[in-house]
Amino acid sequence: MKKRFLSLLCAAVLCTMAGCGGTPSSSAAPSNSSTPSANSSSAGKEASATSNGQTTLNILWWGSQTRHDLTTKMLEKFQELNPDIEVVMDYSDWGGYWTKLPAQVAGGQTPDVFQMDYAYLSQYANNGVLAELDSYIADGSLNMSDVAENIIKSGSVNGKVYAISTGTNAPVMLYRNDILEELNLSLPMNPTMSEYTAVSKAVYEATGLRDTFIVDCSDVIFRQHLRNYGLNLYNDDATALGFDDPKYLVNMWKLALQAQEEGWGLMPGEGTAVSAFDSMVMDAWSRFQNSNELQAYRDSTGKDIRMVMLPSMDDGTTPATFLKPAMFWCVGADSNVKDAAIRFIDFFTNSPECFDIVGIERAVPISSKMREHVTPSLDEVGKEVVQFIDYVSQPDKSSPLMNADPEVHQTIGELMSQYSEQVRYGELTDLEAAAKQFMEEANKIIADGVKAE
Repeated sequence: MKKRFLSLLCAAVLCTMAGCGGTPSSSAAPSNSSTPSANSSSAGKEASATSNGQTTLNILWWGSQTRHDLTTKMLEKFQELNPDIEVVMDYSDWGGYWTKLPAQVAGGQTPDVFQMDYAYLSQYANNGVLAELDSYIADGSLNMSDVAENIIKSGSVNGKVYAISTGTNAPVMLYRNDILEELNLSLPMNPTMSEYTAVSKAVYEATGLRDTFIVDCSDVIFRQHLRNYGLNLYNDDATALGFDDPKYLVNMWKLALQAQEEGWGLMPGEGTAVSAFDSMVMDAWSRFQNSNELQAYRDSTGKDIRMVMLPSMDDGTTPATFLKPAMFWCVGADSNVKDAAIRFIDFFTNSPECFDIVGIERAVPISSKMREHVTPSLDEVGKEVVQFIDYVSQPDKSSPLMNADPEVHQTIGELMSQYSEQVRYGELTDLEAAAKQFMEEANKIIADGVKAE
């Protein structure tokens, strides 16, 4: 299994070096963000001990320049408090990260500690790249006593913990409150789809700004529709789709077509903005984003951006909003300094000195004590984000985090986008037949993927 995975990683790296495929993008990464800090090493893991007897700990992460700067300061504090450890820092933007990490894994130089995205967690865990962390949690060296059980389980694959969340996010609907106030409109904190569409129509008629959420019709948005009915895009063991009735897909398409026909939904290819931030000024009055992005949207647009929970279908039984790990810290399965790696992750989870530096840049701390510690020092927006997470943490305000996606998820997402685009352009008019055909093709892709594992 791992050998096959490594060979696929090598092929992907060679393809990237040769210029194959598209260029990944990251809206948050500056042009110089792939430049590591002064004591970094882009070559991956080095020897486990320095000449003066310190343990060498290789740590790799992705993010914006702001994250890079804060992480560097935080790691310097970690070294100060742990003088027997020397951290070798390595850093990339989002796009470069998913070339760098596979290259290091394929070259036998997996970092000791590295960030992981939920979309790839199952893939890396199932292929033996990640160390199991349950024993460290059990003996207390990785202290999870102030962390909710569902947050711990978010880093699990097949019942074993492989990753620790850096912080808690929630998908949200960001919206232009300045426009709504001017028009004497409002959105409740937990809007129904009818309430959201009514506001969308009114905003369009007054300003010409339109919706991008309902008309998206991607796998990301479709998953939110399914959540309203307690369903997921995949079944519990990711061996098939998690729904068997085409009506859910048909209903999403019908709503998007209604938005287009009535004018308040942005048509395919009609956007004029060059970035998501610009879109909130030029094209749209609302956007589907994450709670920790509120500050960035306020700063970049100069507008009064607020957030509410995702609109829920009127006949839905569960909220579309859910608590999600912003990202994870993982330990390399082949690391020979796992104890030092665990000390770092415990520091990031439970240390006031850590959060005095990083705040909520990697989302709201998973430790209840660290949330209490960091909140008084936050600005107005930071406190608003923490309050929102506390609100949706109530049992009846969010739906459960679903299991990790299968390795073929990207292919499924691309297939859904193809079908949705044909529906929105009027090339597919029998929506039920199109939905059934998508389901048949998707289930075959998943089944073939399971057989190949």
